[in-house]
This record gives sequence, structure tokens and C-alpha cells, in this order.
Amino acid sequence: MSVDYLVGGTDTAAFSPAARAGAWRDHVTDNHGRLSLDFGSPTGFSGGTKVQRCGAVQLVEFWSDAVRYRRQARDVDHDGDDSLRVVLPTAGTVRIVAAGDRHDLSPGLAGAVSMERDFELVQDAHAHALVLSLPRAWWRAEPADRPVVWDLGRGPGAVFAAMLRQVAAQSADLDADSFLRACEAAALVLPRREPTDLPAQALALVRERSDSPGFGPDDLAALLGTSLRSLQKATRRAGTSPAEMIREQRLERAVSRLLDPAWRTSTVSHVAHSSGFRSLTAFNTAFRSHTGTSPQQFRAHHRQGEAATG
Repeated sequence: MSVDYLVGGTDTAAFSPAARAGAWRDHVTDNHGRLSLDFGSPTGFSGGTKVQRCGAVQLVEFWSDAVRYRRQARDVDHDGDDSLRVVLPTAGTVRIVAAGDRHDLSPGLAGAVSMERDFELVQDAHAHALVLSLPRAWWRAEPADRPVVWDLGRGPGAVFAAMLRQVAAQSADLDADSFLRACEAAALVLPRREPTDLPAQALALVRERSDSPGFGPDDLAALLGTSLRSLQKATRRAGTSPAEMIREQRLERAVSRLLDPAWRTSTVSHVAHSSGFRSLTAFNTAFRSHTGTSPQQFRAHHRQGEAATG
């Protein structure tokens, strides 16, 4: 039996301010099953979606004000849904909380949760994301108790993100067969949570947590549910180490902030501490080793270049 390919969506602007939260709740539960919704500001709530669906496969592009979605054990028992939700933010932040883990997904990261587990998704007021619903059979792995997170900056994650964005962009020119084939191909690109994927998982977590000065290799291993020894072994095969991953991410973040006009009035000391360095001395030493110059000279040279071309 053939299954129709459907494209639809909603915009809360079509409802009165008092009815928007209720309309959004109905729309979300129609698309994703039993969930509880807590609105940051239910009166006048604003949001919209574009929904592509063919059978059990669905891709939702959404944007909305702040809201928290909760799936609880009673919801799992009630509907028996065993599919997965893969969340790919394109703006703002979406937080996944499950099994004691918390992942703040921003553009450049994606995360997945199983509808067979209880979880929370908490988005800020500027979130814009794609949510792919995958049948359990397509995953070809045991559902993870903890969220699965991918770095979309390179490798399979980057390919997956590009494919999913194109599926959304070409919604009007797809049919049932092409939509299903494209979504399945994108899903197959994603690496499963296996030991060989630890470096990618680790990098995604480091990008989330490295701004905290107290975050270290032991914390990273604990979040990944593995031993530090196992993590060191896996990252060694990738030519790095947990400590080096954290240090490199902190330096990259510091470089970006030193160049960012929004951080122009921040002192070098503030940039260092905001990027996860415990002391200015440690930051200066690491920065000089990384760039061949001091943070002060680096920033001054960049500003001179801006002045010369301005």
C-alpha cells in the first residue's frame, strides 16, 4: 500500500494570543505523540513549523518562543512509540536532558533521544531547528539510555546536516519515494554510539563544556559513560588526547572572542577566564604556544589590520 507524502505546518499568528499556546500544544502532540509542554510565556506565544511526513518518517522545521517539552514514563507506557528524534538546531539553543545527562545543542551540534525513554527538550526564545523522526528499525542499534550527540563540523555529521537541510529546502519538489530515500540515506550517515565514535562524541561535549574552568578529562569520560583510560585510548588513535581536545577548544574559543567585535571591550583576562582558563599566566603560555604571539599582540595586530582596511 502506498503512503502519501504530505507537506504542511502551522503558524500561531493565525490564532488569537490567548489560543496560541493551546494550538501549539495540539500541533506538537499531533506530530510527536504524548509530550507535556511548559511555556515560558503562554500568553501571546509565537511559533511556526513546516512539516514533511511520509508514514512514520517526519521532518519538522520549527521556530518558536521559549518552551520545555517533557516525555515521562507514563507517556512511554501509554503510546508505545519506539522511534527516535534527532534535533539539529540552526539558531539558538536546544537543551536535551535525559538519564542525568545534559547537552546544550547549538548550531554545529545535533542530538538524538529515543521515544522509549523519558527526556526533556528545553529551547530558548531564539531556537530554530530541524527535528527528524526516525523509525526504530532504521537505527539498527539498541536505543541509548543517554542522548547521542554529534559534531556537525566535519565528517559524517557535516554530511548528515547538509543532506537534512536540503530535504527541508526541497520539500515542494519531493515525492514519497524521494523523501523516504533521502531521510534514510541521511540517517545511515550518522555514526552510532560505539567505542570507535568516542572521539566525535568527546569533541561535541568539549564544545559544550570547555568554557567551564573546572571541566577536565575525568568529567568528559564520566559524561561519555566510559573510563578515562578507554577515552584516552580512543582519542590516541585519533591523534589527540582528552586534555589536548579541551585545551585546543579553549584556545579556539579565545581566539574567536579576541577577534569578535562584541568582545572588543573585554579584557584579555576576562576572555581567558570566559574561555575556561584558570589563570591569565596559563592562558598566555598556551596562547603563545598556539599562535606564536601573545593575546595582547594578537588582538592589537588584528585591530591594526582592520584600521588599515577600514
